[in-house]
Amino acid sequence: MNNIINTLLLILISLTAVAQEDDWNDQLLEKIKGTKVIRWEKFENQSTPWPAIVKFKKKVGIYSVSISEDQDEDGNPISYVDYAYANVEPQYDQINPFKKIDEEDSDVVDYLQGQNVEVAEARLKKKTGIIVRYGDDYDKYYLDAQDFFESINWENKKGTYVPVKNNDMWGIYDWFKQVFLFECKYATIDDLPKTTDPYGFNNYSVEIFRAFNKAKDNEKIDFIDMDGNNGDGLFKARSEATQKWGLYQYLGDEIVEAIPMKYDSLYHFPWNGNYTAVFNDGKVGFYLSYWSYGSDAKQSVPCIYEDYKRYITDDQIPKLAVQKDGKWGWVDWLTGEEKSEFISDTPDDLPYPHYKQEMWLENN
Repeated sequence: MNNIINTLLLILISLTAVAQEDDWNDQLLEKIKGTKVIRWEKFENQSTPWPAIVKFKKKVGIYSVSISEDQDEDGNPISYVDYAYANVEPQYDQINPFKKIDEEDSDVVDYLQGQNVEVAEARLKKKTGIIVRYGDDYDKYYLDAQDFFESINWENKKGTYVPVKNNDMWGIYDWFKQVFLFECKYATIDDLPKTTDPYGFNNYSVEIFRAFNKAKDNEKIDFIDMDGNNGDGLFKARSEATQKWGLYQYLGDEIVEAIPMKYDSLYHFPWNGNYTAVFNDGKVGFYLSYWSYGSDAKQSVPCIYEDYKRYITDDQIPKLAVQKDGKWGWVDWLTGEEKSEFISDTPDDLPYPHYKQEMWLENN
């Protein structure tokens, strides 16, 4: 019996809300001289003005509507439209429902941290723009669409960046700042510039990407890895033509090549490291640091090994153990010379490396 009563109460409340909403529709349209209320977008906090998508003749816009409460002559509670103002002027053919942006995406913008951020697609003359709504439970702000696209690919958004298409070509657009990061000149989404940053490009990485591809002597790149955006200008870059990776440093007025784009993958140099690992065909080799050896930096160990492990011996000189054909041995990371037989099953089974490991090329 209790379940039946509760169900009836819910139905009654729902019908009352619908009846009130019908009254609000009429009151709102009378206040703003609109043609039709398309829908209400209600917030959990009802003290906040509620958005209404309203049609004026053939165009729709967004209005914030304040609903006030009072009592009728019999003391029954009533609600009514107090005032309304336009957030987005009625200029669109259609405005789709707002969709919430994940906090991890919107929080990349300092100004949006801790706020509720939503976006809605607005249709105009067969193209689509992006309306942004942000704020807290009490105050909402709107950014009207500035640019319009044939298509928007939300599935591949990162941070505040989303792929957009115009004239059958793709670009990357910042839906909050409402500017293009990369203009629509790429044939497919797969051809768009890429970054390992989970939140997409930022102004700094875009600057580096563009500067690299504008340099006359550089082959074009399609992928960039900013080494955690630590601000020292170091980045890995992938050749658009060969899909091989290299390592570079952006100094503003020049780009220094530390490792050429000749590798399937590579690692950033460890802190104060003299060499780093580079990979080709599933095998690892080693490349000397440009910042330690300058123009003499080169690949010192060929990509012929299966695995490696770094050691610091008693003399505080770094040594390098590598695996070949399943067995471990020592190799001189400066010259590539193998310094032991490869007979150990694990690196920890290796004999102590008594050989002299030079640190500088002039000693060889």
